[in-house]
Amino acid sequence: MMRHLVLISIAAFVLSMLALFLVKHEVRGLERELAALELDRQRHVEAIRVLRSEWSYLTRPARIASLAARHLPLEQVQPAQVRWLPGQATGPSALVTPIGGELER
Repeated sequence: MMRHLVLISIAAFVLSMLALFLVKHEVRGLERELAALELDRQRHVEAIRVLRSEWSYLTRPARIASLAARHLPLEQVQPAQVRWLPGQATGPSALVTPIGGELER
């Protein structure tokens, strides 16, 4: 009886050591994968930071105005160019309502 208990104990010890080795190996693999993902995340964060900086630089109002003046042949809108749709009240005063008044549809 004692011999069977010793053999079972040794077998349990060997199986637990094997299980511990497999878990340790799997954990190390997951740690390597996590480190790679963290490095990839840091690269993406840096790329996003650079892109936001470039976007901020490219969308400055002064730069856009300069580009529009250089590449678009736009002129100031003259009052004679504004037309009102038929059935609409003429002039900008039709758009103004008193405070608390309802807009007409």
